[in-house]
Amino acid sequence: MFFIRILTGILVLFLLVLLIKYIRLKKQIRYLTEQTEALAAGRTEKMLDMSLVDRDLEKLAGRLNAHYAGQRYTVACAMQHEEHLKESIANISHDLRTPLTALTGHLQLVLKTGLTEEQKRRVETALHKAGRMNALIGAFYELSLLDTDQTAPVKEWINFSNMLLDFLTENAPLLESRDILPEISLPPCSVFLETDRSMMERILQNLLSNAVRYCDGIIKISLAEGENGRAVFCVENNLAAGCIVDTERMFERFYTGDPSRHGAGTGLGLAVVRGLAEKLGGEAAAGREGEMVWVRVVV
Repeated sequence: MFFIRILTGILVLFLLVLLIKYIRLKKQIRYLTEQTEALAAGRTEKMLDMSLVDRDLEKLAGRLNAHYAGQRYTVACAMQHEEHLKESIANISHDLRTPLTALTGHLQLVLKTGLTEEQKRRVETALHKAGRMNALIGAFYELSLLDTDQTAPVKEWINFSNMLLDFLTENAPLLESRDILPEISLPPCSVFLETDRSMMERILQNLLSNAVRYCDGIIKISLAEGENGRAVFCVENNLAAGCIVDTERMFERFYTGDPSRHGAGTGLGLAVVRGLAEKLGGEAAAGREGEMVWVRVVV
């Protein structure tokens, strides 16, 4: 009887030890789970705690730490490679401008010499292609700079209403060449913004160029005061025949509404618009209502 009591006591003690170990093990598993979730969500960069009660759990934590270390190294290498690629693209785009400028100058000189009509037509075609290439290189260079910190905005207070009217006056020949009389809607009072003037000019130019390229004669331009001292600028246009526009992709790089890609568009204009708007702390969006496609910029 006494022997049975001793065995029972030993069994109870053994079960108690197992229960305590099980509880501690569950607690450690929950702790590891919380740490893993924090790492995966980017809330911490601390490696998993290796002071565990179970050797198998320690091995698991070690394996996970090795995995995360390798993953961090891969991400760091990818980011470094991306930065080098952006820098290379910017440098290549910049270097291409010099020979292209020289080529354009020589073609213009050749055009002034005594050429036959056929020769003149061929030189004009080459000049036109060189102009398109120059525009593409310029946009590509600008876009590569947006991905770096080299284009920090220099803000100043400007009368955006006056700036918009001056811009439309300067671009009147472009609109007249396409027989476009834009509908302009401005607020009764001038809209003032603390922003980067050159970036805003580039946004306006790209929005108007995009609208003129794809419209069928109708362009609506509106400006309104937004919340917290912001401005809401919107350009709407109807679509010319053959243009197929996916508004969810309009800000993608190299996306164009010309499926044949035979037009003058590079697809970079609206990507630059969004990049500049975000640099200025704003946003850009696009959509479609019936036959009208709109692009709205809040800055």
